[in-house]
Amino acid sequence: MVLKMLSGLEAKDGSHIELNKSSLRAVFEGLPDPIFIIDPSGTVLLSNSTTALTLGMSLDQLIGANVRDLVDKGFYNRSYALEAVQKKTPVSGLVKTRLNLIFLSTSTPILDEDNKVKLILTTGKFLDLDDRFGKKPVDKGKVGQDVISLPKAVDESGTVIAESRGMRQVLLKAYRVAQTDTTVLLTGETGTGKEVLARYIHRHSKRACEAFVTVNCAALPEHLVESELFGYERGAFTGARAEGKAGLFESADHGTLFLDEIGELPLGLQGKLLRVLETGEVRRVGGNRVRSVNVRVIAATNRNLEDMVRRGEFRSDLYYRLSVFPIHIPPLRERPEDIVALSFSFLEEFNRRYGASCELDYQGLQAMLGHDWPGNVRELRNVIEGMVINSSIEGVSTPRPDFRGEQLSPPAYRLFRLLGLEGTLKEVLQKVEEQYINYVLHECGGRVGKAAERLGIYRTVLYRKLKAYKEKEKQTQE
Repeated sequence: MVLKMLSGLEAKDGSHIELNKSSLRAVFEGLPDPIFIIDPSGTVLLSNSTTALTLGMSLDQLIGANVRDLVDKGFYNRSYALEAVQKKTPVSGLVKTRLNLIFLSTSTPILDEDNKVKLILTTGKFLDLDDRFGKKPVDKGKVGQDVISLPKAVDESGTVIAESRGMRQVLLKAYRVAQTDTTVLLTGETGTGKEVLARYIHRHSKRACEAFVTVNCAALPEHLVESELFGYERGAFTGARAEGKAGLFESADHGTLFLDEIGELPLGLQGKLLRVLETGEVRRVGGNRVRSVNVRVIAATNRNLEDMVRRGEFRSDLYYRLSVFPIHIPPLRERPEDIVALSFSFLEEFNRRYGASCELDYQGLQAMLGHDWPGNVRELRNVIEGMVINSSIEGVSTPRPDFRGEQLSPPAYRLFRLLGLEGTLKEVLQKVEEQYINYVLHECGGRVGKAAERLGIYRTVLYRKLKAYKEKEKQTQE
């Protein structure tokens, strides 16, 4: 239906424009904002992956779904497209998805010659970044095409996998902020992929064709940090080059500078970094000339900078300047879906690199899911590489992951720890009951009657239990 209505377009010069199914999909995929088409019954006929990503689902799941069901299941709070069907006029309003993303939705009905609704076109415009920083278009032809086709390689050094809800939200935030020039602070444990995400942001920004310069603040000797960042003039210090040297800020001019382990930057240099961020000017060590630089800064740390500020180890003004738009990358142990996807992605990569045919069986996958991954994605990558190498050496097609003698816990045991299920059997059962009741109540939109029906108990029983939970919570707070 969509193709029939759109395939007969004509250009201004009278030439015929043929839109086939693949080209129409490509048009939608090239748009950075949500867009989809439904029929009058509410079935999604065509969409792009950005729309699916905002809802925390795949594009395949979205196509063919009914927007009524999506609202009922809590994927988003309201369908203006259905209202447009009834009113036969454009309808706009704010939409909030289950990932807590808010955008302005506009649904426009397409009518036939009998004034009947044939299709509804819905477009969305994000409010979080566009209103806060001002939307700036990216000067690239296919922007967003690989940000939303997951999993997708970011560059030669890493892969972005976003099967879990948490990482999908991270990627969407990263994509949105990439289209601005604001400073970004990436936080997360060691090995979660902060540099990969920084490259991801750079690649989808208007600076993508310029330099991406990375510096590990923890790896630089303290006496060289200033000269490395800001450069130095000839004769500035013993051992300096005769011709002087440009600093990393100058090297990243018009591009992106990634300051990894920013929490390790010496306190004495934090003020100088702040001045560069505020003024866009650098002065080389030993020189008087001020040089203007146009650099987008992305900082990263695995430390708690707020605690460091309270202890006087990190400047508060620099912290607030860096954390204009913070993005926290969740640890791997909190996103088991990504453990599975990453495992198979790395397995394919290293099998190809070493000419091996290593496989991951059920027991191996269970071992992966039972591990806590203190080293996160970096540790997982190393474990998979070790498995592939051992497979080639020992001639075993399904080797077991080596966690250095660690006794693994089944995934269910780790789930008990994550949920805080401790105590006697009666106490644990009570905790599980309370959590499940709250979950069902949330799924039912707070409707007690519907929740009681799903739980298989009387409404009065559910009211009594909810009252008991509130009283217990009140006693705990006192």
